[in-house]
Amino acid sequence: MEKQTFFCELVDVSEEDLAAEWDAYCRRASLVDEQVSRLRSVALARFDREVVPLPPAAAAAVVYSDDDIWFPGFVAENRKPTDDPWSELTPEEKLEQAILGTRPAGRSELADERRCAARGAAERRDYAIWRSTHRPPDSTALSAAESRVARDRAAIERRFADDWGIELPDSIFRYWQFLLSLGPVERGALHDTELRLYGIIDLFDDPACPPREGLDVRVHGRYHRDPPEFLTFMHGGTDGLHFGLWYDDGRTCTGVASYYNNDGGGVGLPSGTALAAVREQIEWRQAHLDSEAGENEPIAANLAEERFRLRALREVIMTFETGDRLEEGDAYHETYRDEGEVLEDGDPSRFETLDGGGALADGESIVPRGRQRPYNRYDWCTNLHEQLTGDPGAVATWVTEALRRCAAGDPASALTLGRDLHWASGGDAERERQAHELLVAAYRALGRHNLAGIAYAHHRHRDLPQVGVLRT
Repeated sequence: MEKQTFFCELVDVSEEDLAAEWDAYCRRASLVDEQVSRLRSVALARFDREVVPLPPAAAAAVVYSDDDIWFPGFVAENRKPTDDPWSELTPEEKLEQAILGTRPAGRSELADERRCAARGAAERRDYAIWRSTHRPPDSTALSAAESRVARDRAAIERRFADDWGIELPDSIFRYWQFLLSLGPVERGALHDTELRLYGIIDLFDDPACPPREGLDVRVHGRYHRDPPEFLTFMHGGTDGLHFGLWYDDGRTCTGVASYYNNDGGGVGLPSGTALAAVREQIEWRQAHLDSEAGENEPIAANLAEERFRLRALREVIMTFETGDRLEEGDAYHETYRDEGEVLEDGDPSRFETLDGGGALADGESIVPRGRQRPYNRYDWCTNLHEQLTGDPGAVATWVTEALRRCAAGDPASALTLGRDLHWASGGDAERERQAHELLVAAYRALGRHNLAGIAYAHHRHRDLPQVGVLRT
């Protein structure tokens, strides 16, 4: 009632006149709705009698073949625009419905909903038939995966504690168990997403595997620009996309980050788990398949097969994690995107860095910077990159001051500037040297000695032609 009163005052009409206009609109809309409703009832009766018994593909073909019969609301909208209740409203009435949130659904919208529901039902029936001949992994596969993880976990944890100085999170072992439990269908679906095991996960099969002669095992899977906090465990298949566990404090995992080594952008704020990262990639693939499928035709057989494999993979991953997330494709990413406050203001505990991951430290920064958001601020990154690569004198002054502050007990500038130079070094020997000096000093001042060791190993082996260093 308060909204209605506000509207009446806004457009200078009485509430009595508004009520009369609304009654008139309802009578006009009712006549059209009654006609469409009768046609829709006939269509639904025919659907239940003639279409439901058909095989899914044939049922879909019948429904898509005759809009006049199966989508009377859609036909009414497109052939008789004046029958649309919304088109008959005056500007004042449209404003009222916008204020009250009561805009009637368009007939084309209702037809689209019906069409999507029919396609969804047909695809679910097809999937059930397909699934009957493509059985999910049996209980013995899951049991074997559990036994393998339980048997080898302690040895794996010791290797990473000894060489990296880190604690592996429980989530990485769930990820490994998930991978071990997959059947042929699910492995095929994972292959479709282009996700591959890589980096530290290679040592799970053989925790004692040594690096090649003269190389440091800590650089295995480490790409040229990877921050020391980033430990690769999975490759994404295109433009150097890879995923890593993120260690802010050098010991415990904060979350998962990823970036395209051969493309723009940064690693983003670390969050979630390895399996959550896999689920996100599943839903990106789903969104792509949805766009390929189109809206008005039956789905092609080869595309349907890939969609079924992806559904099977999703079912398995949801038994490990994300089981409460029922959305798929674009709806998944829309529902579980970053919170608005973090998008707007950034993470209050992290300084903004050129690589996009943010730096966990207290103190002040020589370079003006805000708090890290899940994305890179383009203007800030562009300007800072130009300064780092185009003004060696200013950079040298910053480095000297950052090291002085670090020695005096404020390592924030050394950490953030070191990370910036590491990311922007571009093969320049002086920037690489400066980044190494700053990072080692900052990590030691912060008590993150294992990150200092990783930074040292990375600097020493940064010119390796490949990132795999394990003996094969």
